[in-house]
Amino acid sequence: MDVRIAHSESLDRGGALTVAEEAARTFDCPLHVGFHVPGIVADDINAIELFDAPIARWLSHHSSAIRDAYFSLAWQHVPELHDADVVIESGNNPGWYVPRDTQAIVRYVHSTPYAAYHRFHESGQTLAGKLYGTVLRTLYAQTVPYPDVWVANSELVARRIRRYWGVQDVEIVYPPIDVNSYGPRESADYFFTFSHLRAEKRIDEIIRAFTSLDERLVIGGDGPERDRLERMAPPNVEFVGYLDEDEKRRRLGEAQAFLFNARAEDFGIVPVEAFASGTPVIGVAEGYTQHQIEDGKNGILYARGVENIISAIRSFQQDGVDWDDEYLQNIAQQYDIDQFRTQMRSVVEKAHEQTKINPEYE
Repeated sequence: MDVRIAHSESLDRGGALTVAEEAARTFDCPLHVGFHVPGIVADDINAIELFDAPIARWLSHHSSAIRDAYFSLAWQHVPELHDADVVIESGNNPGWYVPRDTQAIVRYVHSTPYAAYHRFHESGQTLAGKLYGTVLRTLYAQTVPYPDVWVANSELVARRIRRYWGVQDVEIVYPPIDVNSYGPRESADYFFTFSHLRAEKRIDEIIRAFTSLDERLVIGGDGPERDRLERMAPPNVEFVGYLDEDEKRRRLGEAQAFLFNARAEDFGIVPVEAFASGTPVIGVAEGYTQHQIEDGKNGILYARGVENIISAIRSFQQDGVDWDDEYLQNIAQQYDIDQFRTQMRSVVEKAHEQTKINPEYE
């Protein structure tokens, strides 16, 4: 069976790219990406850039609206995918691809488009936001019939698929995480957070909370928000920049707790890595984060707000949580790479089976 992976773009690393890479490993095939920056995709993956459009690539890195407009046309006709038996579409933009009639399509949804759906109550406050959301919803609805099998990365995203696109049969396959490579370390005296430093990760709220705390905070990761965040940080907040996998594992294993404050997160890989490290998570009660954390058992949940972050940290220091390393690591096992591979192979077989045509003769 010829399986090919189609992923929107590899301009920076994130959870969606991790899923696409592991799918390529699972089926031993190349990773076809719209735009590609050398050095971003893992070394063992054969990444093939589909669209040779330097100006559009540069603009897409700075404007999601321009990216969506370009991809809505570019992804429709991709000769590199035409001969595949099964195409796994990672993300929304490859969804514009128009498949052959006997070709199986598996659409793995990391999130429904933010501005058009679950964040439209914010982006739709302006005329431009209303127009953009309306156009995207109207056009994207034309692609909904294409997939043979829909896959969501979490129960939350599956709920959105059912609500916004009317698709009732949705498989849930969690992102692959090498949970067995994480483990507890000797405890250190700091709290830790790690992410791509973008506005929606809300690291600024965590920093403001630590201006009122005597505890140390270590922030890992890089991104467009880093300069602004460093300017506002008090002396007890340390930035350590990009972390390779070994350093990330060390930090997660020795921190008192991991802080996760992302806005309406679709899944959240790093909290699971924290659990696998035997480290509890103090996280905001939004998005999928609120379902990953059992309040008082594997972490602490708090409502959005700086004061609530402060209260959660103080509560953790005073009362802790009812956890141990083995309990947290067992929670993480449901997200293991082998689980992902087994489930994705089953999904692909299901999609391929649905393309078979069996005439009935009397």
